[in-house]
Amino acid sequence: MKSYLRYFIEFLVIITGVLLSFYLDDLRQLNEKKNYKDTLVEELLITSEEDLKQITKITADLDKVQEFIDEFLKDIEDGIKDLDDDQIAEKYLFIVQKMSVSFFPQNGTFNQLISTGSLDLINSKSFRRVLLNNYTHYYDRNSANNRTLDDLYLAFGANIDPYITVVAREVDDATFIYSDMVVESYDIDQDFYLSNTFKAYLLTAKSMVGKNIDMLDIFSKSYSEIITLANEEIN
Repeated sequence: MKSYLRYFIEFLVIITGVLLSFYLDDLRQLNEKKNYKDTLVEELLITSEEDLKQITKITADLDKVQEFIDEFLKDIEDGIKDLDDDQIAEKYLFIVQKMSVSFFPQNGTFNQLISTGSLDLINSKSFRRVLLNNYTHYYDRNSANNRTLDDLYLAFGANIDPYITVVAREVDDATFIYSDMVVESYDIDQDFYLSNTFKAYLLTAKSMVGKNIDMLDIFSKSYSEIITLANEEIN
């Protein structure tokens, strides 16, 4: 009887040791995964701050595009051109150059969060929800918006540039994704400038650029929330 009891106790000790070993190994792996998750969140914080700066720059340019479009619409409203050709060339170049500038979110770190299962280890449900909205729903809407802006740019090139022709060169010290341009020469068709066709294109551009500004505003608020929640997650 005593020998059976001794064997039973030894069996329990062995089983307990094995189970404890498995538990400690699982705990170690979980800690490693959490540490890796924190590393990815720190990287996400950096890219989110960079993306927010990009959004701020693009939005400022688009606001100026809207301002120049409004100046053109006001100038041609009475059928008399008040702006001189130098002003028209400079403003038109800026509109064409900047109206279709696209925002490209850096989504590599988010994709790593998904592929490694690290997203599920994020403590905050709100943080997970904001990330999914930002990099899926908003991302898809932004991609569709970018394609529309590309089409608008091509339409301006095909239908307006032959009448309002501006030859430009890149600024040597341009520092953004899209180099700034300055006018070298131009040829402005006065009749086309005052036409309803040009007015219609300006109104279309104003509408599309306005939608892009609204989309960037949604992104801006989303990234601000991501930055706040990322700091809470890693701290």
